[in-house]
Formats: sequence, structure tokens, C-alpha cells
Amino acid sequence: MNGVEDRIIDEAATWHAASTLDDMDWDGFTAWLEADPRHRAAYDEVALADAVLGEHRDALRPVSHAANDDPSGIEARPSGRIPVWTRWAGAAIAASLVAILAIPQFIAPAPAVYETAATSRTIALDDGSSVLLAPHSRLKVGGDQQERMALNGGAWFDIRHDSSRPLAIRAGGVEISDIGTRFDVQAAGKQVRVEVAQGEVKVVSEALAQPIRLTQGRGLSFDSEAGTALVSSLQADAIGEWRSGRLSYDSTPLALVADDLSRYAGVNVRVADELRNRQFSGTLVISNGEAALRDLSRLMGVELVADPHGYRLDERSR
Repeated sequence: MNGVEDRIIDEAATWHAASTLDDMDWDGFTAWLEADPRHRAAYDEVALADAVLGEHRDALRPVSHAANDDPSGIEARPSGRIPVWTRWAGAAIAASLVAILAIPQFIAPAPAVYETAATSRTIALDDGSSVLLAPHSRLKVGGDQQERMALNGGAWFDIRHDSSRPLAIRAGGVEISDIGTRFDVQAAGKQVRVEVAQGEVKVVSEALAQPIRLTQGRGLSFDSEAGTALVSSLQADAIGEWRSGRLSYDSTPLALVADDLSRYAGVNVRVADELRNRQFSGTLVISNGEAALRDLSRLMGVELVADPHGYRLDERSR
């Protein structure tokens, strides 16, 4: 356990022991419970452990042997109300039991981190859902039910409906929550694209005035830094097309298109700052990255320049 976990257990044991006293601070106890979800979980575990100890209280009471002048040799046990110090001792023992046995029940497991290089990877979740993580992408999965995720790059999500397990994905400055659906997410820095093939998702961000709900065949292109959000209609077969070697766009910022080509077509391409938010609509075949780049530069009327790092898209010189 770390210092925070030790402190929570100590506080839970103290409140549990104090609950038997006449001057118990119930308002303070309530505030403590509500301050952190781990507080209630720890308190419940302490109380449960103390109840188990209560069933075997006799084994914990101090024992004294009979006086020398008592020939029977029978042990004498105290009777009546258990002293306060004994109850506090019981709580301390309960806390020790919790520290050993109960902590894993209320401290979430460490997140799992998945990263890909040149190829995609399928991640199977415990409830039967799956995530196809795109090349050159990173996904962190946490929470007791694998319900908290953070994505950098691209991924195709196939999520089963479970009202008791609301999924939330952080990507590109937004949080995407779903109620059982299939959708695609592409995130690069502060820009993100969300496209729904089936079901419905909700997208929220501090940069958005209100949540955006996307249903089947709808997509969102969002830039939290620029404060722009564009919702559009999509062909069902165009969503997640990277899985079949094509990339289709509808009014998508050029910065996201370039990031997709770097990820899926194996070419390193950067975009001049003045072009990053210029929008592109069309389809690119990514089996040949350099050919896709040439097609993009011609369609957008921009210059494709080779540099030591790969390629750069610039304004065409006059």
C-alpha cells in the first residue's frame, strides 16, 4: 500500500471506533464519507472486518489465570460491557485485516497500456467488446470494468451495450461516452474526428457549449484549440475505411488528413501552420503513401516539398 491508502484505512478505523461513543461527530463523519469514494469503501471493509472479529470476541479478550490460592486453576474472564480501549483495539485489528485483504477491492487496478508500431492490433475487453488499435497509436485502459480509456492516434471501437458500465474515452480534448455502438476515433494533438457506424455516442468538452450527440452515419471534426466543431453526414461504408486501405474525408482539417497519412500510409508528412485548418473532402488510397500525398497536394492546390524529415505541405509559391 502507499501512504494515501494507509491514511484512508487509518481514518476509516478511527471513524468506526468513534461511532460507538456518545459524542460521535456525525456531521464530520458524513463529510468524510462524501469526500472520496474510497472512504466509504474503506469504511465498509473496516466495519465488515470488525463484525467478523465480533463473532470471535472471546478469543480477543485478555485472559488471567486463577489466583494462586484458587486450587481449581480455572481461567477467569472479564464479563460485562467491553471497555472502550478494547473496542478501539478491535478496530485497529480490523484495519490490519483490511490492509492485507480488502485494499484490492476498492483501489482500482493499474491501467493497461497498448501501443502499436507499423501494424494494427485487436484488444479484447473482458465483456466481449473489442478495440482495433490503428498503427502508430496508443490506448490506455483503466477502471474496475475497463470503462476509462485514453487514446492518442486511431482506433475502431466495437462496444457491447451495458448500462452498468458506461464507457468514457478521452481523445483530442474531448470525452466520448457510449451506450453500445461501433465507431471510429482519430486523434492528433488537440484535433479529433469521431464517426459513428452504429448506435450513438455523446461527445463533451470544456470547449463545447453543450454535449454533441452523434447517431449512425454522423461524424464530428473538432479542434479544441481553434474552438471549431463540424458535424456532418457520412456514408456508412466510409466510416473506419482505414481498415480496408482507404481514407475518406468530408470537410476534414488538413492537419488530421496529414496525420492519417503518416499513420496509415507509412509516410512522414507535416503541414505548414497556415494550412492546418484548410478542409479537405475526398478519398485517398493508402497502399502507396507517396502517391496518396501527390494526389492530396494536387487536389488541395498546395506544394509537396521533400525535406530531411519526409515531406511537407506548403502554400504554392506564386
